[in-house]
Amino acid sequence: MKRLNNGIKWTMAAVLLAGITAVPAFAEKTTPATGKNSAVPAVPRAIPDLLPYHKFDPPKSKMFDISKLTISGDLRVRPEFRNNLTFGAAKNNTFIVQQWARLGFNYSISPDVTFFLQGQHSKNWGVNSPDGVGGGPDANGTSGTIFARQAFMLVRNFLVPNLTIKAGRQLVVWGNHRMFGHFDWNNVGWSHDGLTTNYKLNKSTNLQVGWLRTAERNCRSVTGGNCIVNSTARNPATDATDDGNVVFVRAPMKVAGMVLEPTYIWHDGGTGGMNAPRPANQSRHTLGGRAVKKFNAGGARVDATIEGYYQFGEIGPGATASGGDKNLDIEAFAFHIDGGVTLPVPMQPRLSAEFNTASGDKDPNDGKFQSFDQLYPTNHIHFGYMDRMSWKNMNHLAFGLQMRPNADSHFEVTGHLFSRQEATDGVYHAGQAQFLAPNNDSTEVGEEVDVVYTHFFTPDNHVAWQVGGGVFLPGEFIDNMRGGNASEQTWGYTQLWVNF
Repeated sequence: MKRLNNGIKWTMAAVLLAGITAVPAFAEKTTPATGKNSAVPAVPRAIPDLLPYHKFDPPKSKMFDISKLTISGDLRVRPEFRNNLTFGAAKNNTFIVQQWARLGFNYSISPDVTFFLQGQHSKNWGVNSPDGVGGGPDANGTSGTIFARQAFMLVRNFLVPNLTIKAGRQLVVWGNHRMFGHFDWNNVGWSHDGLTTNYKLNKSTNLQVGWLRTAERNCRSVTGGNCIVNSTARNPATDATDDGNVVFVRAPMKVAGMVLEPTYIWHDGGTGGMNAPRPANQSRHTLGGRAVKKFNAGGARVDATIEGYYQFGEIGPGATASGGDKNLDIEAFAFHIDGGVTLPVPMQPRLSAEFNTASGDKDPNDGKFQSFDQLYPTNHIHFGYMDRMSWKNMNHLAFGLQMRPNADSHFEVTGHLFSRQEATDGVYHAGQAQFLAPNNDSTEVGEEVDVVYTHFFTPDNHVAWQVGGGVFLPGEFIDNMRGGNASEQTWGYTQLWVNF
């Protein structure tokens, strides 16, 4: 009898709940609700259906106004070569032609609401791979190369004045791109799915908070008791819910003519092992920021930047978020300082110098993990254009000269000196993956010299041509790895770029 009573009770509750839910769908209601009617009709997508789904003919929006639509575009083609990839006697050479094209649609629904969609076609000439960079079928293949680089809605004055939110796929770019950048040198670039906010506290200070989803590991299917995620078998009891995330808080501000950007970041990694970019199976906290000062001195323009971070938390082995116990303590740091002087003479020459350092792992058996995690930077613009180093287990000293030969051109030459901070950790290229394994030999990695010339064809810089090249001279560490016979690596490119 008790079971019968319980059955009747839950049946009546379900019927009542269904009836309450269904009433608005059948009642003669109006949208929006009025003072006499607080209910809103139920609609399939749970919002007022101002633009209904079509059953046969496509919908026509009465709200569309062509004057509120702007279209933007980018097209870049870049032939690039690299000789002696491995610094060895066997000359391992490569030549590719990269291309991407982007088309963006920005529609201002109202002064406070914006919709933006940017598609991107990215590929190497002669292949049609999904990532636009690697191998794959030939140019007549069917693999996809078109995807959404950005797709977001932006709402200003959200609920309260001066609060702006951006939800969807978006770019996250901070300062000089050392922790977050668009990485547009790459043929795909960085994009992030998530929610970011900016609250304007006053004329000189903003508060920024964001959450980015970097990996989604819910089971796609289950085979043999394993969770299948991206064609990889994993434990359904753990990996199905161990997603990748980044949470940050920043407060960029101007104080006494100086730009300050204090920052806190938490992230739990990506999908790789401990020597991979953004290792999985970690909980890492990052504290630090950036400071910039510019001023005039005796007619010259002086600029200086300091940026640094300290990282702590826990990490463990394994290439998934639940690959094992987080049994190592994270203790890592990175520091940067640069300065430049622009002289008040023809061609506006700027002399610059900078120093960078970032920690590496000292001892694999000491219970600590000291390799710095750089997240999503644009390393190409920082540690040599040949992309042989990232902000991880490194010391870097650079000197440069930049100038404007005329109003339509720019020239620069830069010299770099690289070394490892710890002989027990490897060398990491600009993509942050380890490409030279560690040993206890010399820490001297090598020297690099880069030269780049840019010519602008229009006064507003919408069309430009660039040519550049570099040479990397191996140091004692690489020379010893090649039995004392290491030889230099050379690299060069030219690119034509159009944007509107």
